[in-house]
Amino acid sequence: MDLLEQFSNIKFYLLGSYPQGEIGGLLLNIILALLTICLSFWFGVLLGYSRLSCRLYIKLPCMAYIEIVRATPLIMIIFWVYFFLPYIAGTNITVFWSAVASLCIYAAAYQAEIVRAGIIAVPKGQLEAALSTGMSRYRAMRHVILPQAFRIMVPSFLSFFVSLFKDTSTVFIIGVIELTQAGIIISQREPNKMYAAYVCMGIGFWIVSFSISQLARRLEKRIGIFDLESYRPDACRDEFMLLPKKKIAGEETPPDISCRSADSR
Repeated sequence: MDLLEQFSNIKFYLLGSYPQGEIGGLLLNIILALLTICLSFWFGVLLGYSRLSCRLYIKLPCMAYIEIVRATPLIMIIFWVYFFLPYIAGTNITVFWSAVASLCIYAAAYQAEIVRAGIIAVPKGQLEAALSTGMSRYRAMRHVILPQAFRIMVPSFLSFFVSLFKDTSTVFIIGVIELTQAGIIISQREPNKMYAAYVCMGIGFWIVSFSISQLARRLEKRIGIFDLESYRPDACRDEFMLLPKKKIAGEETPPDISCRSADSR
């Protein structure tokens, strides 16, 4: 009974004060992550694509934004947006939308690099072949290059989404009552439940992150990014090792140098 009493606030960890009050807890972390991905995705695509331009007045601002944001801790971005955005906008902004704006600024920079790497990974001959068929450059990018690039980007996007979900915990610093803040509130109000609060925080983030990882594996398998051997978590790829344990099919065993030297003598 004492153990059950420790976890009696489970509803607050999951939903916050909802339905009597605002949504909070783990559900708010999920909402923040989904909103951030949806809102920042298009900005990230535009940034990543624009960075490939040879026009310096387009390329340099994009590079500056990406490098500054990636070199700045997320918690600093949250503080900047929370304190300066209302001043610049000339109106009050709720802590929820301050958190969303901060995460979007942060996420767009990382997604831009994923997009840039994905486009570069498509062989140059694909664009040349598309243009040779009479396609315009716009149609070639839309129907030939970007579909292949986004297929390459899927694993990186899914991995980043898991990381972004965990990063939503940092918005507790401005008073957003998500799972981390819910645990802190419980541990301060009821010190005897402090350990249970931190256990609930860890379990909550682990369950969602693990679920996203499993869904990512299924999606990667469904769209055929990996072959079946690569998809298996326990698969070993000895052919990539510098000192392979087993002989690779079709590969000749290197001659024994010591025997050859003895024969020559």
